[in-house]
Formats: sequence, structure tokens, C-alpha cells
Amino acid sequence: MYFQLNPPSISQIRASFIIDKLANYPQNLSTINIFATGRTHSGKTTLGNRLLGIDYFLSTGRQDCTKEINLIEFPIGLKYFDLPGVCSDDFLENYNRVALNVNQVEDFPFVSEVSLFRYRKEQSPSEQTLTISHYQSLNFQPDLIYYLIAPDKQFARGDRKYLRDLLKCHQNIIYVFNMFVNKQTGMSYFATEANIQDVATQIFKVHRDILGEASQPMIVGVNCLTGEGISELLHQSQQILSGQKGIIFQELINYQQQKTPDEYVSQVKRELVRIYAHAACERATGTNTCDQPLHKICYTLFDFLVSLPIQSEQADNSIAQQVNAIVQQILANPIEQNQSESLEDKMEYVHRAVNYILNESIDSFNELIKTYLSDVQQQGYEFRNQELEEWEKDKESYGEQLESKWNLILSKIEDVNQINNSIESLDGEIENMRRKLNSRIETHQANYVNLLSRRQTLNSRCERWKDRLDRYNANIHRINRSSARLTHEARKSIDQESDYLDREQNSIQSEYSYIGSLVEDWQEEDEHIDEKRTKLNNKINKFNQKIGKRDGLRRSTQELIKERNLFGKNAQDEINFWIEFIKFFNLELEALDETINARIEEMNGHIQEIRNRLTINYFEQFVSPEDAINELQEVVNRCLDELSVFESQIFSFHQELNNCIFRVNINKMVIQVLQKTTEHYFDETDEFEYRGSHYHFFRQHGVTLGLALTTITLMGFEGEYEEFYNGLLRQVEKLGHFPDRPVESKIVRLLELNINSLFDSSFEEVIRQAVL
Repeated sequence: MYFQLNPPSISQIRASFIIDKLANYPQNLSTINIFATGRTHSGKTTLGNRLLGIDYFLSTGRQDCTKEINLIEFPIGLKYFDLPGVCSDDFLENYNRVALNVNQVEDFPFVSEVSLFRYRKEQSPSEQTLTISHYQSLNFQPDLIYYLIAPDKQFARGDRKYLRDLLKCHQNIIYVFNMFVNKQTGMSYFATEANIQDVATQIFKVHRDILGEASQPMIVGVNCLTGEGISELLHQSQQILSGQKGIIFQELINYQQQKTPDEYVSQVKRELVRIYAHAACERATGTNTCDQPLHKICYTLFDFLVSLPIQSEQADNSIAQQVNAIVQQILANPIEQNQSESLEDKMEYVHRAVNYILNESIDSFNELIKTYLSDVQQQGYEFRNQELEEWEKDKESYGEQLESKWNLILSKIEDVNQINNSIESLDGEIENMRRKLNSRIETHQANYVNLLSRRQTLNSRCERWKDRLDRYNANIHRINRSSARLTHEARKSIDQESDYLDREQNSIQSEYSYIGSLVEDWQEEDEHIDEKRTKLNNKINKFNQKIGKRDGLRRSTQELIKERNLFGKNAQDEINFWIEFIKFFNLELEALDETINARIEEMNGHIQEIRNRLTINYFEQFVSPEDAINELQEVVNRCLDELSVFESQIFSFHQELNNCIFRVNINKMVIQVLQKTTEHYFDETDEFEYRGSHYHFFRQHGVTLGLALTTITLMGFEGEYEEFYNGLLRQVEKLGHFPDRPVESKIVRLLELNINSLFDSSFEEVIRQAVL
């Protein structure tokens, strides 16, 4: 669902505090009737909103301040009348006159009844259609009239006629010069010092003509939108209201001005917390477009932030002082009184106005268009081209990095292959060594068995020799003890036995020696076999080490492949995102160009209309030169109105162009969060192919992104964005636990509990500027 912010209403806050303050006054408090009059679009409603927050009442239902009398009624003690504009529509001017009990202009359509719309707190507006007599019986006598004037529009014949009739009925008037100062240029919407002096002079003439030389008009310069000059206006208002009404009016305005800033800051914080929490509970959709939930949230947040009426710090009375200085110059130079306005005066006025439009305004507009539109448009296209160049560089860089990573992978694979070759070679060597060693061991073991058998045979011979020697010795002993004489055969037999025993003993000793040499040979061979076995084991250890190294290289190669595939996926996603937001930016920029160029052509048409009238043929169409001048004067005034509207549009277009450019940066910020909260999955094969993604909730990243966008938009930042973002992220993570599946209401409570940690005093000071 599309998330909507509810911008805090400064009007509602102001009106609520005024209502609260009024509740402390007695119920029988005398009503203060404040009327706002002047041309259409001169700032009547804006002034009422700045002072009393009348939009809070008007928002309860339909209102059209150009077609009826709008009466904003506070519960007790205060009424604000927002009247139809004068000097543009004849019927509505008479409507205005009826509201102020001023005589209608006979040549204008007669007004026999009026529509009175009453606006009250938390009620639908009530409409009354009243006859003039009925309306007059309500006795809405003005205690104070704010006559709103835009000095850049000139003070024409119709304005002077209206003022004459108004002054005949009411003198409690403050002339509010609504200066519409533009903060970016410091210019007062083309109201030059000469414009201000001319309008003020005209007012002085009419004022003194009706009320006499001693009368001086009360003129105050104000920017109704920003509130600059309001303090001087309040001072003058108290002077005119005087007495208790003046004191009460001053107290009401001071009270709301004191209370409104803190309440406004608090409401702004609550709205920001809501959208931060909403962002925390969203997640990526898996598309590459610029219309994902997080994009929409950031666009909504950005629009909310730039819509806050943040003003730069400026002396409150600078505009009032500027206008007052001009008024004092006029007072110092006596004005010649003319009872009637001559044709020459009218022609002089038209001449000045036309010269202003065709020369000063064109030059000024050309400069504004160049500075605030053409240059910014050019910057926009240059910015787009820079982004495209950066995109091409990044794409090339991504390609180079992918190639570098692949080359590293190939290098690792080559290393693995080399180790495999080495392993195969070692395996052959080990097998050959093992085969030879086993054969040698078998021979060695056979020799050992043969040696044991031979020793065993020798031992048996030795035993038999000993037994035979013992028998021989026994026989010799027995013969030596016997006295019998041995026979020749017996002696021969004994000699033969002795010879045998000697020969056998020698043979045994010889065998013993031979076996000893065999043992030595066997032991020497055994040592050689141990040496061969050690060499074999060393080869095997080397083989195993190479196996381990190869397996490690394989694992690292797989990680590199996985890392490269992940990098490639992220790079492709980022490239796709870039393509989409550059396309989005280009379409938005071109659409703005078309709108701007169409509006410039339209304004050229208005100026051409005046040029077309500055011909002899044009004046020949009228019965008298005065009729021609009067008609031209109306055309000039309409053109001045269009110029004023167009200038406002120039700065609106300027803001839109800047916003368009800034949204590119928003998209970059969003892309980073999308990538931080997206987890890609790959299979476990050697190729590690992409198998899908999981999109985590933005959680603390959603809050951090909102906080980063708020800070950048309102206050800016210095340094690297990544460092700035990570600093905010650490700050957000300290707020508490963000669950894997966050619930928006719980995140709101978490942020509200830590709201002072989210927004510091510098943020509050910036927001307070909206209502100071």
C-alpha cells in the first residue's frame, strides 16, 4: 500500500493555540473584526494564515475567496473577513464594497445580495445568502482593515478609485506591502525601489486628498508567506486597535508565535518516525525498477521535506525597514496635489508600466530564466551525461574486475593442475619405491628365515657333536681304566672317531663363522631397508602435503568462483538499476523541459500582445485616447499579474529541476540499501550458478536511509557518504533490537522512545525556522 504522510498544519497549530488562549478570556469579550482586502492574489488569505491560521477553518469545507465573503469565526472575540479581490472583476469589486459598506460603483454590475460563508472550528461551513440590508444589519464594523498590495503590480486608476471610496468610510487601514521576497535571489518579485516608491506615492496622494494634509497612511512591508515584517505589522495593528482590543490581539498573536514552533517540531518528528518505521518493515521486490516500495517511500519523504516551509535566518524587520525608509523619503518630499488625474498622468503611468514590461522585466526574466532554468536544465543534462559516463566507467570497471577475478581463478586452477601433476608423479615414484622395497623386504625376510634355519641346523649338529664327543670321552675313560690291551681294530676305530670329531668341530666352527657373516649382511640390509622405508615415508608425507595443498587450492578456487559470481550478480543488478533510474531521470527531465518551454512561449505571447497594441492602428480603434489608454492599462495590469505568477513558477520549476536531479542521488542511496538487504544463493557445484535471492526486511537500514535523506535534504553533510551512512547506522542500531520480521507499530514505539537520539538540536532549529 502506498504510504502517505500527513504534513503538520501550521495553520491548525496556530489556530488551536489562539483558540486555547481565547478560552482564558471572558465570554462577553468584545469581538475584534479584521477585514482583508486588496487585489486577487495579493496575499489576503496568506496573511490571515500567518497571523491566525485561518486555513485550519477553511480546510473544513469548500472555500473560494474570490467569489464570496469568507468569515472565519473563532469561538469568542475574533473574526477574520477574507474578501473577494478588487480591480479585476467589476461584479466582485462591488461584492467587496458591499462587505465593507462602501458605495458600489454605478458602472459595475449591481450587487443586490451576497453569499456569506461562515467557518467555525470542526464544523462544515454554513452558507447564507443575504440581502444588502440584512448583511448591514449584522453590523460587521471593521476594527482593522489590512489592505494587501503587491507593489510590483502597480497601483492603477481602479486601485486609486477603490481606495478613495474606502477611505471615505474607513480610516483604520494598514497598507500591507506583500513583498514576496525570494530566498534564493533576495529579490522582491520585481518590486524595485522605484515600484515601491510609485505605489506608496499614489497611496499618499489619495490619502491626503481624502483625509487632508495631516493624515499619513500606515504602510508596512511584509512577506506574508515567510512572516518577515510581521512584528512591525503587529505593532501597528495594536496601535490602530488600541485599548483592550489591541492588547488582546497582541497577546493572541504572541501566544501562538511562542507555542507554535515547538508543537510544529514535535509533529514533524512524529511524521518522520512513522515513515522511518514503515521503511523498516518493507523489503525489496526483486525488480530493477525505480518504483519499488523503498523508492516510493523515499520520494514521499523527500517531497515532504522540501515542502516544509523552511526559511533561512533573516532579520524579521528587514522588509519593514526597507519599505519604511522609502515612505520616509516620500514624507520628506511634499507631493503636489491634483484634484483630477490628467490624461498625461495616465499616459505617463502606462508608459512606465510598458517600459518596465518590455525592457526591465524582459531583461530580468531573461536573467532569471538563464540562472534558474536554462543553466539548471543544462546542469541536469550535464549531470545525466556525467552519470552515463560514470555508469560506463563502472560497467567497464566491473568487467575488468570480473576478468581479473577470472584470471585469478584460472591461475588457481593452473596451480591445482600443476600440483595434480606433481601428485601423479609422486604417486608413481612412491609406487615404484614401494614395489622395490616390498621385494627387497620379502628377500630380506626370506634370508632371515634361511638364516634361522641354518642356525637351527648348526645347533643340531653341535648337539650331536657334543653327544658323540661325550661318548668318545667316556670310551677313552673306560679304556684308560681298563687293564685290557686294545686291539688294532679298536685303536683304529678310536682314531677314526677322534679324526671325525676334529673334522666336525672344525666344520661347525666354520659354519658358525659363515652364519655370523650372514647375520652381519642381514643386519646391514635391514638398515638399508629402514633407510628406504624412511625415504618412502618422506615421499608419502610430501604426497599428502601436496594433496592438502591441492584441496586447499580447490576450496579457495571455489570460494573465488562463488565470490566472482556474487560480485557479477551484484554488478549486473547495479547496472540494471542504473539503466532504470537514468531512464527515469531522463524522462522526468524532458517532461519538465516541455512544460517550461511551453510556459515561456505562453509568456512571450502575453508580451507580444502588448507590443501589438503599441501601434497607431490600435489607438485608431477607440473613440478617444483616454479609452485606449484605459484599455491598455488593463492589459498591462493583466500582463503584470501573469509576470508575477510566472516568476513564482520559475522558482517552482527551478525547485522541480533540482528535485529531479536530487532524486538521482536518492535512487543511488536506495540501491545501496537494496543490495545490503538482498542475499543471493548459488548451488554447491563447482560452477556455483545463481539459484535465487532472499530479500530481508530493511529493518535498521530503512530507518537509517530515512534519517540520512532527512539530514542531507535539510542540513547537508560533509565527507564520504558511506562513512556518513555507517555512522547513522551505528546510531540507529543502538536504539534497540530490530526483529527479522518487524512490526510497524512496534518499530514506531521503539523510535518514539528514542526520538531524542534520532533528532538533535540542530534538526530542531532548522524545523523551527518554518514558523518563526
